[in-house]
Amino acid sequence: MGTDADSHVGSSQRARKDFSAGLECFRNDDYAGALQLFRAADEGADPGDSLQSRYTSFHGLARVHLGDSNGIKLCRKAAAGEIIDAVVYYNLAMLEHRLSNRESAWTAVRRGLRIDPDHAGLQRLKKDMQLRTRYGLMSGLSVDKPFNRLLGRLRRGGGEARPED
Repeated sequence: MGTDADSHVGSSQRARKDFSAGLECFRNDDYAGALQLFRAADEGADPGDSLQSRYTSFHGLARVHLGDSNGIKLCRKAAAGEIIDAVVYYNLAMLEHRLSNRESAWTAVRRGLRIDPDHAGLQRLKKDMQLRTRYGLMSGLSVDKPFNRLLGRLRRGGGEARPED
């Protein structure tokens, strides 16, 4: 008969397999399949599993990709106590940015870069957000709003071309 420790090892291994299969689905734009596998990894992992926050983060990411904006709550939960895994903050930053929560996206980028200053995705997102901030003239008003765009053109003299987003 297996011990309790053996069942934890089995659940951790199963969670990792589900997570790996979920990543494959996600990369192939099969978000529904990814959601099922990420949920299984998230809910089936041992509470002490070092990748638990990552599983929760990807579970939330897949939900948002399927149109459920409440998935961001899972990403926020995953990031709440994370001090090792910059990927968790990258996922959160992407979703916050996608859902137009700019201040929260900046916070997630900064926290992620404190963990891994060389994380390519966080660096790319930071650069993109800085570019968008540079072209948004009024804080609190989306850079996509016509009034903000008009102000930006007037500030630049009207002739300078703006890079496409």
